[in-house]
Amino acid sequence: MKALYQKIRALNGKNYGLYKSLADKPWDFGDFVLEFIHVQGDPFAPPSRVVIRAGLSTLGYASEWGSSYERRLALSDFLLRRLSRLVQERYPDKDAAIVFDVAGPEMLVRNSLWIDNGELRACLQVRLPGDGRKIQAEAAAEILTMVMPDLVSAGLYCSKADEPAMQDHYRVLAERKEILAEMERRGLCAFVPDGAVLPRASGLSEMPLEGAVPFVAPEEMAVTLNACGREIRGMGIPKGISVITGGAFHGKSTLLQALTRAVYPHVPGDGREGIVVDETALRVGVEDGRSVRGTDLSMFVRDLPGGVSTKDFNTLSASGSTSEAANLLEAMEAGSRTFFIDEDSSAVNFLIRDVRVRKLLGDEREPLIPLTDRIRELASAGMNFILVAGACGDYLDIADNIIVMANYRAECAKFVEPSKSAEGAAASAEAGKTSARLFAAYMQPLQKSVRPTSAVERQVKVKLAGDTLLQIGFLVADTSRLNTLVDRQQRFGAGFLLLNLLQNAASNTGEGADAPVAETIQKLYEKIQNVGFRNLPQGMSREMSLPRAVDIACVAFRLRQAK
Repeated sequence: MKALYQKIRALNGKNYGLYKSLADKPWDFGDFVLEFIHVQGDPFAPPSRVVIRAGLSTLGYASEWGSSYERRLALSDFLLRRLSRLVQERYPDKDAAIVFDVAGPEMLVRNSLWIDNGELRACLQVRLPGDGRKIQAEAAAEILTMVMPDLVSAGLYCSKADEPAMQDHYRVLAERKEILAEMERRGLCAFVPDGAVLPRASGLSEMPLEGAVPFVAPEEMAVTLNACGREIRGMGIPKGISVITGGAFHGKSTLLQALTRAVYPHVPGDGREGIVVDETALRVGVEDGRSVRGTDLSMFVRDLPGGVSTKDFNTLSASGSTSEAANLLEAMEAGSRTFFIDEDSSAVNFLIRDVRVRKLLGDEREPLIPLTDRIRELASAGMNFILVAGACGDYLDIADNIIVMANYRAECAKFVEPSKSAEGAAASAEAGKTSARLFAAYMQPLQKSVRPTSAVERQVKVKLAGDTLLQIGFLVADTSRLNTLVDRQQRFGAGFLLLNLLQNAASNTGEGADAPVAETIQKLYEKIQNVGFRNLPQGMSREMSLPRAVDIACVAFRLRQAK
């Protein structure tokens, strides 16, 4: 710390650009090391980025906190939230001298704070002060050698008072792991515990609604699971086809939204932390205007007028039903086995076809094959569907299970025991099969667009236009309808992971360049899940968090060349 203080004081009044000399070496503070990974060029540029590195044992944590993925995630997430709160309290203004990531309710692998190999790394943004183009050494020294150590001391060191809360974080993850294993044994694809709070405070808030009706499992679907020595009662949704129905404003979509967000673990107190679903689950809906490239739609779309085949379908602006068919088939290719569908966000002609319309048109004049005609064979092949249907009554006849939501309370109108459902399903060898496109071959037509977007850029950049339009060089992907990408950080994470894979495939240096898209992405996902983003080029360049492999694959399928 003394060396850094002296270095900063020696820069007082000098040209602002000399701040870059702070990145020449790491700075030892005794218990931790501070390292600059980017130094801003002027006072009005994006903030500088620094990494704090410290050993877990030095910070007072037992070695067990680095012993498993669940413990590392629990401690990383807990400390990130504690440090984030302290930074916001110290610097509440918009143009704060120090900025740190603010996390949503999901527990995710984040490059803002991660633990591996017994070391903690926290990445913060620092606005280095200047008077015009001159360095303000006194203010900079205060931020880096006084405020920063105080934040590290209060935010990252082990505190006996916080140990119960840390253990609660870990308990959520440990129970989730055991519940997932128990669900697989019992033939379930989702579990909602009694007492869960599903509604949110508002459409713009992730906070639980005060006074909301706690969830209670209907008796017919109630199961009691044992997790970490604790018995947990709740509603078990069997694999197969389940329909959620009920009147408007009675909680159908609220339940489906809670299930959708439960693909990630949630922090204690969120109200949804006990909900567990198949970790490959994906929400599928209409996506008018999306790009589709080389997807085999023949399961849901016959050859088009003029003899146009749908086995290798390409469009820059898909229709509603075509886009939903592509979303489902690409999700299957990406590895998803459970699908959430809400009729309100679906194309009607993808979901059903009226008997009178069938009689009038026949199959020869209607290329679309509705989901009702395919869903049973897909379920026989191991696919699971949870649908919200308040008006599409055809699904009530098809469903294995029917959940009725009335005044936010769940009732069971039909239930098939998981074992009986499995015995009655004749497995189809062909249903559910999707063409597994090879990553390198699929991405080859896009490679020429993976380049800097201006002459002054030294490397390909990943950007977001608005909150959802992802840009990788001259490639773009509209991620607005990917409901399981929960924030900007995850979209950046998907973008940088795909950039890494694209560049490796182009140079033939990537492992599994001749492997299918899903397999190639899964390998990199597992690596980042273990070590964090530190080994990824540009992995510390901005806040990012790790999406699931299926979400990254779905982003890859949406990539197209920018206009």
